[in-house]
Amino acid sequence: MRLKASEKNLQTLSRRLAQLEKEVADRLTAQSRPTRSMARPWSHNVAAKISVDQASIPEAPSDSGVQPSDPPSLADAPTAVAAATSLPPVVGASEEQIAPAPTAPPLAAKTAAKHGDAAPAQPLVNRFENLFGRTLPIWAGGLTLAIAGLLIVRYAIDAGFFAQIFTPTVQIFVGAIFGAGLIGAAEYAWRNDDKVRDPRIAQALSGAGISTLYTAILVAANVYGLIGQGAAFILLAIVTASAMGLAMRFGLPTAILSLIAGLSAPALVGSLEDNIPILTLYLAVTIAGLAGVSRGKMWPWLALAALVGGMGWGLWIIAAGTALDMMSSVSVGLFILLLAVAFPMFAYHGPRSAAVQVVAAGIGALQLGLFVTAGGFSLLHWSFFVLIAAAGQWLIWRDRSLSIIGSISLLLSWALLSPLWPDPSPFWFAIIGGALLMLHAVPLVARLWTVGEGWRSTVEYCLIGLSIPLLSKMQFDAISDAGLALLAMGGAGLMGVALWRGWAVDERHHDARFAVITGTAGLLAALAMGVLTPLWMLPLVMALVAAGVMIFASLARDPRTERVSGIFLIMALAGLLATQADSMTASGPFYAGNGHMLQSMLRWGALAAAGLLLMLRAGTMAVSRVGQIIAAAGLYFTCSEVVPAPFIALLCALGGAALLVSSRRYRPERLMTAALVFALINLAWASKSISAWGGEAASSLVAVPFDIRAIPLSLGDAVQILLLPSAVYAAALVYCGDRLAWINRIGAMALAGVMGSMALHICYRWIFLSVMGDEFVTSGVLQRMIWSGLVMAVGWWLYRRGHVAAAMAATAAATVYSLFYSLVLHNPLWADQAVGVWPLVNLLLPLYGLAGWGVWQLVRMNPWPWLKVERAGQIITMLLVSGFAWSVLRQIFHGSLLTQSGVTGPENILRSVLLVALAIGFLLWGIRRQAHDWRIASLILMIGAVGKVFLFDASGLEGLARIASFIVLGFSLIGIGWLYSRQLAPDQARRDGEPIGEL
Repeated sequence: MRLKASEKNLQTLSRRLAQLEKEVADRLTAQSRPTRSMARPWSHNVAAKISVDQASIPEAPSDSGVQPSDPPSLADAPTAVAAATSLPPVVGASEEQIAPAPTAPPLAAKTAAKHGDAAPAQPLVNRFENLFGRTLPIWAGGLTLAIAGLLIVRYAIDAGFFAQIFTPTVQIFVGAIFGAGLIGAAEYAWRNDDKVRDPRIAQALSGAGISTLYTAILVAANVYGLIGQGAAFILLAIVTASAMGLAMRFGLPTAILSLIAGLSAPALVGSLEDNIPILTLYLAVTIAGLAGVSRGKMWPWLALAALVGGMGWGLWIIAAGTALDMMSSVSVGLFILLLAVAFPMFAYHGPRSAAVQVVAAGIGALQLGLFVTAGGFSLLHWSFFVLIAAAGQWLIWRDRSLSIIGSISLLLSWALLSPLWPDPSPFWFAIIGGALLMLHAVPLVARLWTVGEGWRSTVEYCLIGLSIPLLSKMQFDAISDAGLALLAMGGAGLMGVALWRGWAVDERHHDARFAVITGTAGLLAALAMGVLTPLWMLPLVMALVAAGVMIFASLARDPRTERVSGIFLIMALAGLLATQADSMTASGPFYAGNGHMLQSMLRWGALAAAGLLLMLRAGTMAVSRVGQIIAAAGLYFTCSEVVPAPFIALLCALGGAALLVSSRRYRPERLMTAALVFALINLAWASKSISAWGGEAASSLVAVPFDIRAIPLSLGDAVQILLLPSAVYAAALVYCGDRLAWINRIGAMALAGVMGSMALHICYRWIFLSVMGDEFVTSGVLQRMIWSGLVMAVGWWLYRRGHVAAAMAATAAATVYSLFYSLVLHNPLWADQAVGVWPLVNLLLPLYGLAGWGVWQLVRMNPWPWLKVERAGQIITMLLVSGFAWSVLRQIFHGSLLTQSGVTGPENILRSVLLVALAIGFLLWGIRRQAHDWRIASLILMIGAVGKVFLFDASGLEGLARIASFIVLGFSLIGIGWLYSRQLAPDQARRDGEPIGEL
């Protein structure tokens, strides 16, 4: 029973091994191409089959004692075979039948060696020996054989004994036989891989044979004329197909050798300039074959190398400088077209296929551009450039990622249509330029508003429109103005087509490209109108375009387009300033009549009208402000041509005030910038006067008298240029100041106040000068006192009207002016200032009283608790009282000028009496007002009086006068002490909480 089961298992295993041997061999053949996979004896393949199908072998019955096991791996195949064949002997079988089968060799190791699988790293010495002893000699030998084949044909061309022995036919035949023999040897080496054991030998031999066949066919056709062009083409096609098949069979090295040999054959066998069509045909077939191999084997570098070699040949043919006939030109043009468009598409489809196509198309377009220039810009050469431009657009239509091809083609078109094309015919220039224009513009406008289209297409489209008139003018300088205007309008119409297509696109409101195209259209329209009008009308043209773009932007509801109108308006202003000197003399506020008044008014008036449109219609505030600035400036300079100089400042102020008043009805931000421009113009008018006034005011700070005659303004001019404009602005600000931001309102009011105060001061000084003269000593006190009184009166009036801040500003300015100029710099006690000859009835009382009244007013007006002015006011008042008393005493003894030298005895005594009287008075006032500062001042004065009496008066007096002075001083000190005791005792009692007793 056990023997029967074993015999049955052995028979089943034998059948399965025979069947699976064939299947494994077929699989290895399919997986190891181009390496030959011929059927081997079953013993060489049994290991893999056993590994796959061991599980399918029927198991022995359970009573046989054989246990199933896991299928063996490929490395264990010999062991598995030995185990499978080591079954118990079959009863009745012969020795041969039960003899064990031979074990299979290690198939995995052989396959790995054949296919070049990774091996462990070898030492450096072994690698050096492998490289220079095994690898390089094989490839060098293949290359040497290829060169030998080429030299056989070359040697046949040169004179020598070899040429005398062999006829040209025999030479070509021998070369072909040699090439075929090399290919046959390669096939033999490949089929006998188990003997050769190196696939590179077959690759080197096949590459050398291919190169030899290429050379033999080309020389037979072009050197000896043994075969015609048709036959040569057929043979070259056959060899190319064979090379493709051999490369697919032998691998990449064969393809590289075929590439080198095929592309270098024309250079090695001789010059072929006389037969350019055959050369280009041969190159095209060769590169096509290599491209096929690249596509089939996914070798992109092979395709790139073939394309680079072909382009190098194309560039050499163009740069050779040989005059090409019609057939040669056509062949070269078609060859470049194939290299640029067809071959890259066919050769490779991979992740970088787009880059390959872009590079090829760009280089092809550049070569055709050179082809056009080398061919003298003939119609035939131009046709090929137009063809590659059309092919580039077709490639872009197929794949949007290739859009850079259109950019390259467009740049080359501009370069070729520029003055690089010498003396073109207007007709052919229009035909070729129009064709290139349509080839680039139509696809661009068709995809301009599609999703994902970027800025490059928009820029290219706009440049196409601009290039229409510019290139025409560059080529034909004598073109008429009407013709140039027509071309510019054509470019503007081209922009209009793009705007029409984008009008219905919802995304255009958020796309700045719409504004760019609009700006280009406006620029072309301005160019068309500008060439038909005189130069002085350039600002009118630009202003008209700005207004048109503004209206279009309002209809399109596109804020970006509004900015374009602002740019055109700025360009109009720049054009006006740039052409001012060429067309007329300067116009402006001091216009003196030069015969161009109407022109100037038209120019500035056009800017003002366009600025008003932007000012009122623009939705973007930046554009509105540009319009306000230019509108205000345009209105001013327009009016300055007819309004006399002094009155234009007042007119400008009226315009600014009108804008301020209008802010109660319209949005202030649409008016305030223009009002600011008018105010700045008024400041410019007053700049000289402000500078002169500032210089005199600065000098007055160091006690130099203010000279009103140094101001370059008469009384009338001061009223018209300074006073009335300031008053107009102040009235407008009072009326509509609540419409302004608080910081703008405060700044404007401060500026108007300063300008108005300066204007009033200049007018006052001119009036005072005309009435009182310019004698500073006799009229200085009165002049300053009247000015201070007027300003204080204004402050009081403002305070009564409820304008507390303005009232305090005016009062403080007048008080500081009076204190600093009248009582510090030019005080009659130490400066020559006449105060009057009558005692008490003179200018001293109003001089000191006015300053004191100003201090009292400031303390009274102060609405801010944090501003502590009471104590400062008391101190200043004490100084004023003391100074007034001292000045009165001095005036009694010296008259109008208090600076006269010398002090009499009675005056000296009265000074001491005055100090005592002031001390008593300050003390009494301090007691009444509970003012501690006054009492301290009283003590200071009393100490000063005591010191004066003891140190100075006692030494200068004798007899009864000295006694009297001490008696008076004594009683005064007692009285002051008694008063202090009466005042301080209640204060101390209140602080200590004790009852008040008697003194």
